Amino acid sequence: MEAIDSRIGEAPYCMMITFEIDPKDEAEFNDIYDNDHVPNIMKLPGVTEVLRFRETGPNAKGYLVYTAVYMMATENLHLTPEWTVLSDLGRWAPVIRPKVKSRTRSTGPVVARFRKVSD
Repeated sequence: MEAIDSRIGEAPYCMMITFEIDPKDEAEFNDIYDNDHVPNIMKLPGVTEVLRFRETGPNAKGYLVYTAVYMMATENLHLTPEWTVLSDLGRWAPVIRPKVKSRTRSTGPVVARFRKVSD
């Protein structure tokens, strides 16, 4: 395994955001997130990658839990007016935001990155 110095990489900061979604809204949530929201956010210089995943089953409240990890070249890029403008484009703000049951966000510098270079 190789350690990657996070200070050298093009995305030394990340934001992780987790949503609870009603199962009946899952298809629409994924469609809009993948086809509207992420492509719009990726237009912002400094956003280098977005990784999304879903927990394997509903939580105790019956909601599906989705998490997105945004890799960013600039600290707190998600707090800029430019991010807000791009985030509000398309169907995300009017259609999905009202359906989100909860949202939590964590941000900070990448302190270490690891990747497997061979078996």
